[in-house]
Amino acid sequence: MLIALVVRLSSLITIFLKGLRARDTTLRFDFGKRDSLLRDLADDMNAIAAIYHENNSQLETSKLYYDRILKIMTHEMRNYVAPVISITSDVVSHPDRYSSPESLRDVISLIHSQGDGIRRFLDSYYRLTHLPRLRLESVTAAAFASRLLPLVSADIQARGLPPSVLSFEVPQDMTMTFDVSLMTQVMLNLIRNALDAVTSVSDPSVVVKFTTSDSCPFITVTDNGIGIPQSSLDNLFQPFFTSKQDGCGVGLTLSRQIVRRHYGDLTLLHAARPTTFAISLPSLLHI
Repeated sequence: MLIALVVRLSSLITIFLKGLRARDTTLRFDFGKRDSLLRDLADDMNAIAAIYHENNSQLETSKLYYDRILKIMTHEMRNYVAPVISITSDVVSHPDRYSSPESLRDVISLIHSQGDGIRRFLDSYYRLTHLPRLRLESVTAAAFASRLLPLVSADIQARGLPPSVLSFEVPQDMTMTFDVSLMTQVMLNLIRNALDAVTSVSDPSVVVKFTTSDSCPFITVTDNGIGIPQSSLDNLFQPFFTSKQDGCGVGLTLSRQIVRRHYGDLTLLHAARPTTFAISLPSLLHI
């Protein structure tokens, strides 16, 4: 009896290990209710298999994420470098065409412009991949909102919008714990995106609301702008995706990374008008 049990356990463990090696996501074990020890062993094996497959899934997702970044970087770098190679090759082949100061100025201006484009693109990539260590502190929602308002005043004015376009709904007794500098970046990005969305509508409005849900801080940014087209939804949080002519496409990606570093999340609650982005945070972060 004991020998048969050992042989069976050995066989099952062999199947278990082969299943992990083959990445078999359907692998499950059930010894029934005959023996509590065997039932506990089955539960542990199933838990190990679930963790293993979840980690593999995360690795594959990360690989796809960085493959996408590499593909975009390669494409962008080629776009920046190609005109420089073309013009400098022409200068080498036909120097007489560039003997005047005006011609040389045009060449240098093009090279400078493309080089600056490369710098700005690499700066965006650096911000995306080099988040600083969190410096957590407690702050009231009212104090945080007061910090944001003067920082976006120039953005409101630059877009020709009235000061009343932006409003805050803030409970006086609400306290949050996060990296104030990083979370300020997140909020500024969301508010500026919302301001862009309402520049062409009548009676523009952007509302930033602070609430709690199950004792967890919850911040929403809602605008009555043009909404987000269906074609953009799948790529909204992808790195370097942008619908703006002068955008670099890292704002929402970076913002979500920052919020997730706080064990929260940044999501799009509603795409059509009114458009709402939401930040959910845990109830407590240890300082």
